[in-house]
Amino acid sequence: MGDIRWTEIGAFWITCVLALITVTATLINYLFFRSQIDPDVIVYVTPDIDRQSIILLIIENIGKGLALDICFETDREIPERAFGFEDAKKPEPMRSGPLISGIPALGPGAKRIITWGQYGGLKKGIGNQVVNINIKFKSKKAIIPGYKYHEVKCPIDIKSFEGTDVS
Repeated sequence: MGDIRWTEIGAFWITCVLALITVTATLINYLFFRSQIDPDVIVYVTPDIDRQSIILLIIENIGKGLALDICFETDREIPERAFGFEDAKKPEPMRSGPLISGIPALGPGAKRIITWGQYGGLKKGIGNQVVNINIKFKSKKAIIPGYKYHEVKCPIDIKSFEGTDVS
């Protein structure tokens, strides 16, 4: 009779461990699935391939899902139409466009391209500082009704272009 109890207790604990492993594996699979369908909106700076001295500011959804109600907050003003070289005047701050008014929806792989300016003008506008852009948006949940809220921080700068072809 003593041997039967130890067998039952062992089977109970083995069953508990297997249930825990199953729950953990299911959770990992769900998180992997979510990472495959969530949107991911970023802002970055890149040179224009067709216009060698122009620098572009790009907003892009690099994720696989639809991003909704995208809004942007910056820790300092962003210049716009910052054209010119060494003799450039200080550009005006950005007052319109998607970074100011937001974007209602951005599909997977979709982007907004802003002709931001040239190195000299942008350097006058932001100097060696990094502008931090905080992006907030939502997406529909996969299984249950409702929305999932996302927040991404993107630092942009102009100093990293110093000494490159665009400068």
